[in-house]
Amino acid sequence: MRNYYRWAAVAGAAILAATNVSTAWAEEGAQAGATFETAVEVPAPGGQAGTGNGMQGTAGSGTQDTAGGGTQMPGEVISSGDGGQSAAGTVEGAVQAPAAGDGGQASVPDAGGNPASPQSTSSTRVIRTGGDGGAGDGAAPAGTSAPGGVSGAGGGNVDYSGGPGFANQGQGQGQDQGQTPAQPPQLDQSGQAGQDANVQIYDVVNPVVKVVDKYSYDQMVQDIAILQQNNSSRMQVSTIGTSLDGRAIYDCIIGNPAAAKHILIQGGIHGREYLNPMLLMQQMEMILANYDTGSFHGHSLPEMFAQVAIHFVPMTNPDGVTISQFGPDQIRSQQLRDVVNTCYVTDTASGRTSADPASYFSRWKANGRGVDLNVNFDALWQGITSLAFPSYADYKGTAPGSEPESQALINLYQAQYPWAAVISYHSMGDVIYWDVAGNKSQQKSAELANLMSMVTGGYRILPSNGGGGYKDWIQLGNNPVPSVTIETGKVSCPIPVSEYSTIWSQNRLTWAYAMEWAAMQ
Repeated sequence: MRNYYRWAAVAGAAILAATNVSTAWAEEGAQAGATFETAVEVPAPGGQAGTGNGMQGTAGSGTQDTAGGGTQMPGEVISSGDGGQSAAGTVEGAVQAPAAGDGGQASVPDAGGNPASPQSTSSTRVIRTGGDGGAGDGAAPAGTSAPGGVSGAGGGNVDYSGGPGFANQGQGQGQDQGQTPAQPPQLDQSGQAGQDANVQIYDVVNPVVKVVDKYSYDQMVQDIAILQQNNSSRMQVSTIGTSLDGRAIYDCIIGNPAAAKHILIQGGIHGREYLNPMLLMQQMEMILANYDTGSFHGHSLPEMFAQVAIHFVPMTNPDGVTISQFGPDQIRSQQLRDVVNTCYVTDTASGRTSADPASYFSRWKANGRGVDLNVNFDALWQGITSLAFPSYADYKGTAPGSEPESQALINLYQAQYPWAAVISYHSMGDVIYWDVAGNKSQQKSAELANLMSMVTGGYRILPSNGGGGYKDWIQLGNNPVPSVTIETGKVSCPIPVSEYSTIWSQNRLTWAYAMEWAAMQ
């Protein structure tokens, strides 16, 4: 049993070896009455990997997308064929989107951008699908340039071929029906296992949030309304801003709003990265479905969420997502449509693209007036090399924070919440960015990056160049906290839905490990 807890600890948190988990949870939430049984033993940056006996994960092998996470330098070329060589050294090709998946399109919001009234609800019966793979000893994966060693965390033996909500069907039934969940695997004599037997968190059967090829803003709005209606005591929803085209930007708080620590998880700041809003929405639904009965490393979810609240901002750039999915015709404002269409003309004339309009707009990163939001924050902004005109990507805007979508994230962060960590989801490359020049939270950001690398099964850890990103702004600001950017997927955006099952299995529990880590800071 002692070996098991050492194995679980290595996979579970990147914290200083001397930190005692029971103290962290018990001091902040003594009313819950539960404590951990052992200290977590994972090195600080610069240390050695833990000594658990689990299997070592493998490094992510995807190529780094210069567009993701950090600053994409001007020169990316979109081609209708297999890709023109960009000035930044990347090869970009038009991505043929797979056929649209099924999965319940919902009614659109009203004219004010408010969620439509839910017409029906879905079952939240759950099944056991296991947690994470074992973590073990090992040096950092090839290509890693973060401080300290990085252990890998295997993805486990869970069958996600049908996508979330369809994992391991027939192997276990939902506990809310009075049936017995599937039994977790037992550790062998070496202490190895494909699943974490101390994580009692279940995937949702018949989920509200469906896996579809193009998870749209309208679908997200409808799903948020249903989840809130079904979980009014566990989830609070507010609008933190409005896009240029009038779409609301939502902050969904799960847990105690008065908790001593808060975590922010945001995605969809780049239009073509619309698989991540679906990922965050499914994380939210899984949390809510397990809220009353789930547990993580010996602690109940109610206990954890009493002490650490999570803010989900699933789609920061709804106009950009809409353009990437459906083209500029779905933008309501004629003025904005004209701007977007002019971008195509300008980018074609300047040699930035030779693609047809459909391929060009599918690669749209920017907001509704051609500003790349993740180079629009006041973080080394003056030094960013930028286009001089609006475009699908690379234009930093007229001033830091000039866009309402950027301002929404700025205002949320400045809203006096006791932030403990920020995670931004981007695509692509299976990498984690953690640093920027002048980072005021360097050591803790590196710790969080090491943790997320283990949880995701070995995403490579890289520093960030340039600036202007949300992560950069937080790390350089007056209230810096640990912040990382997680880049999902191994192929160019828009990432096809066929990649989603792998992305889900790698990221389904990042929020839980982040909570556990934050509680001990």
